[in-house]
Amino acid sequence: MCMSFSSRSGSRRNAGVKVQRSDSQKKAALRKAKGGAKYLNAQSAELTFQDVVEKTLANIERLGNQTFALAPFSQYYDDWLINLRQIVLEFETLPDVTPDTVFIEEREQAFLDIQSALTTHRMQESAVTEAEKALYALNQELRTIETAYTEDSRTLNNKKNADTQQLTNQVKTLEEDRANQEDLKFGVFQFGAKKAATKKLEQTQQNLASTKKLLEKISQNFTTEHTQLHEKYVAKKQELATKSETLHKTIEQIEIDTSIETRKKTCTQLNNAIKELIKRLPTTTTTADTNSNN
Repeated sequence: MCMSFSSRSGSRRNAGVKVQRSDSQKKAALRKAKGGAKYLNAQSAELTFQDVVEKTLANIERLGNQTFALAPFSQYYDDWLINLRQIVLEFETLPDVTPDTVFIEEREQAFLDIQSALTTHRMQESAVTEAEKALYALNQELRTIETAYTEDSRTLNNKKNADTQQLTNQVKTLEEDRANQEDLKFGVFQFGAKKAATKKLEQTQQNLASTKKLLEKISQNFTTEHTQLHEKYVAKKQELATKSETLHKTIEQIEIDTSIETRKKTCTQLNNAIKELIKRLPTTTTTADTNSNN
């Protein structure tokens, strides 16, 4: 019976052909990201400084909570980083913001960390792709050994039938000869003829016994050979099943967007850095913002 180790990578399989963004699509996404990020400066004249800060923090937090629905998730990383950099850049270029050394170091470290982490996630997804290829090859190998086992079993059975049929016919013939010779033995009364009939009957019985013994030996040999063939097939199939389970585990590890925790951590770091920078800004900035509210 043919069986295969099916892939459990639902989302990846449902996706069909992997989504690949063309250069024009990436450029369009970049223009959209830049245009959206300029929203802060465009609205800065109407919003208070505190409003702009809160909007910046909210946008960064939103990116930190963003999930990518369709694998491969690494296709979204570049645009996500562009959006994050643009939001931070727009904040840094506000008239009332002067990034100091501490903030710059924290910001650069955060981006270095996330770039390194996303590189690792890309490698993990690449490993999953290789695992899926290996799983496909494994299924092909399984079908091959199942086909080979079926063919070898059929060949072995055909040979057994051919070899044993000839001996079975010989046994049948010898049994008929024995029966006829027994009748002849008891029907002969002359001493010489009776002795010859007895000797012939004994020879037939010996031939019959040796033929039956040979038939039994051949049948046993075929049984042993088929058992060995089956055990070899089962052992190989178990080996493939173990490999399949390992590949499935590798694939399942990246079935969801595992980068979200790393990205959320980076966004939290950036937001904390911005909050600490605000505390270090000259008091005239926050004072002016308070007065404008009054």
